[in-house]
Amino acid sequence: MREYFAQSKAPFHIYGRGVEKRKIFMEYAEYCRFVFLMWVCRIGSPKPSLARKDTTKAAEAILRGEEPDENLYTKEFEPIISIITWNLMPNHYHFMLASLIDGGISKYMQKLGNAYTKYFNAKHERNGHLFQGPFQSIGINETIYLVTLLRYINFNHAELVERGWKNHVIKDLKKLKKFLDSYIWSAHQDHMGTRQSLLVDREVVSQLFEAEFTNKGLEGYEDFINQWLKDDFEAIKGYTLED
Repeated sequence: MREYFAQSKAPFHIYGRGVEKRKIFMEYAEYCRFVFLMWVCRIGSPKPSLARKDTTKAAEAILRGEEPDENLYTKEFEPIISIITWNLMPNHYHFMLASLIDGGISKYMQKLGNAYTKYFNAKHERNGHLFQGPFQSIGINETIYLVTLLRYINFNHAELVERGWKNHVIKDLKKLKKFLDSYIWSAHQDHMGTRQSLLVDREVVSQLFEAEFTNKGLEGYEDFINQWLKDDFEAIKGYTLED
């Protein structure tokens, strides 16, 4: 990992939320549009005619591991970033990304943010910024940061059912685990091996964590997660961004 961190493609924790903490995802179709754009903006742009089209089926295909309808986008270049993990919440998102070209993350996030804001504003007949300023980013150059963030990002949606989870105040662990495993707007299912979406770059994840990543998931991931649910979450506090 030390060699990987020394390279220009070392990963970053990327975070953004709605202006005034407003919801940026109001319904299923909006999550789907964002997922579709996450995939497309790595390699090109959505077609100009896409504005009011429903991309639900395209996003569902991407999450199943199938390429979306090619009439919805234009491929312009090879992937500019790798997605290591991600999580979408009603009013914010978390990514772990690595650039594959100089400035790849900035270019990607600008395209993604602009495309989704344009769609959201047109749909809701509003103007102005959707996100609270530019995205935030923190470089990841320590192994402890890497492993802490993987679990933190993949399980960020825990707060939707257990508000005290970050302080290890969990009322119903069985219920929480069931919710965590069923939430589709996170890379957790990909790392578990219960889904093989097109979003996560398995090769880069394998290199970073020095573990095999196949269709059965990331080697050792389930034990890694289950142990963390039983341990103290104190390590989170020094390595995460405020939600």
